[in-house]
Amino acid sequence: MRLRPYQPGEEPKLWDLYLRLGKTGQSRQQWLTRLQCSIPFVVEYDRQVIGYANLDNDGVIDHFFVRENWQGRGVGTLLMEKMHKQAANQRLSVLTALVCRESQSFFARWGFVLEPGQAVGADNAFMRKNLR
Repeated sequence: MRLRPYQPGEEPKLWDLYLRLGKTGQSRQQWLTRLQCSIPFVVEYDRQVIGYANLDNDGVIDHFFVRENWQGRGVGTLLMEKMHKQAANQRLSVLTALVCRESQSFFARWGFVLEPGQAVGADNAFMRKNLR
């Protein structure tokens, strides 16, 4: 497994992962715009993208996706460690994310807490972690 910065031209691979995980709330153009306004990182294995995450300048982890067959194998940990390092480099005081129900326990293990009254639909909720 290798963690590295996103490289222009990888958009189709990342878009494929986004769609494979059932995330269809954005058009491809909306998704691409958000990706390009952030700091994305990719985890790959044998030239296959197995996960990616991005951090906006205001501390929002906008995308955090790991292929299903790689979940529980350290990919999310690599990505979350990188998000925290990026946040420290940017001197951010808080991280936030809109997290699906299946991933909330992972984020909670990293110190994120649910924002009361901030559920979005039946399956998503805002989570927050104070860094200072």
